[in-house]
Amino acid sequence: MSDQRKEERIPVSLRVTYLNRGELKRDLVTDLSPGGLFVRTETPLAVGTVVDLEVFVTDEDLPMHVRGKVVWLKQPPGPLHGMGVQFTGVMGPVLMELVEAAKKG
Repeated sequence: MSDQRKEERIPVSLRVTYLNRGELKRDLVTDLSPGGLFVRTETPLAVGTVVDLEVFVTDEDLPMHVRGKVVWLKQPPGPLHGMGVQFTGVMGPVLMELVEAAKKG
């Protein structure tokens, strides 16, 4: 797969929760950009699925709600399974700013 990202992404390790076929999933966001994020998961949603994510920037704060759409999947073979989510709401860039501020502070 060619890298089609327009924005720089940063490596992160953020807890995330979301619904997958009615089941609450707890997974990990491993990279983030102003336009989207990657969720490491063994059971990704289908491409085109709209998903509401609750991302925990720090362990002390409440999660931040972001909405996105699954735009690509990373499946076996390979070490990391998961899904690329493109932000569709306005909170994606705000999440990026919060994460960068938390890393500095």
